[in-house]
Amino acid sequence: MPESFFLIAAVGAGALCAGSVVVAGYDSLGLDVASVARQRSGLGAALRVTGARRRLARDLERAGWRGSAQSIAVLATAVALALALLGAAVSFLGAILALLGGCGAFLLTLNATVLRRRRRISGELVPLLELFTLELSGGGSALAALGSVCMQVESELAIDMRRMLISSQVAGSPSFEARLLEYADEREISAFGSLATILAASRDYGTAASQGVRALATDLRRAQRRELIAQSRRALNNVLLPAAVAVLLPFLGILMFPAVSVLQRSLR
Repeated sequence: MPESFFLIAAVGAGALCAGSVVVAGYDSLGLDVASVARQRSGLGAALRVTGARRRLARDLERAGWRGSAQSIAVLATAVALALALLGAAVSFLGAILALLGGCGAFLLTLNATVLRRRRRISGELVPLLELFTLELSGGGSALAALGSVCMQVESELAIDMRRMLISSQVAGSPSFEARLLEYADEREISAFGSLATILAASRDYGTAASQGVRALATDLRRAQRRELIAQSRRALNNVLLPAAVAVLLPFLGILMFPAVSVLQRSLR
């Protein structure tokens, strides 16, 4: 035991000496290790702040909230601090919980808004594709038919489609399919990527876009039907479970009370 202890101590002392020599060598070469560490830590913090700012700006764009990321972050921080001041009137723990609750409420609200907007845009895509299929059956190019449909429909998706169609007609600008793929990445809706693939294949290879658009609309309609069934089941469970707890248990208690009373008297 003492020999192993001395061996470990000797190895540790040698490692410390080697580390000090390396640090001294770097310092003699004009390299300040502490300053490098501070620069790296500062760079890492700046990268994390920049990444968080970009993520917040992207989520705000997905949610459809107007305003810069800085102003909304300041507003959310002010609301959280106000809640913390109210919680501080009770206790220090209440202030911390109020601050965390304010920040969590902001993030939950933002996430719920993003999901609700994504669901709404996905719902607007199905009738737009169905009208697009009817317009394609009359002949003409796919982009012309899509532009005609977007001019007749008043929705957020139709407005975005019109904007992308107009921007793609400018010389030297990205094509409509590229803009549609970027839109799919921003909204995280894969159906727009499928639509861009169908339109690109129709333009490059001359394939009929009507069959692909019709199949895409059918798949989206089935997905919406499955989602609606799942929501109905969840709503039914949310109704039945509280009803079972609030109604069935008291009813069973009232029903079994005479039998329990008789059994208690007989045991005495």
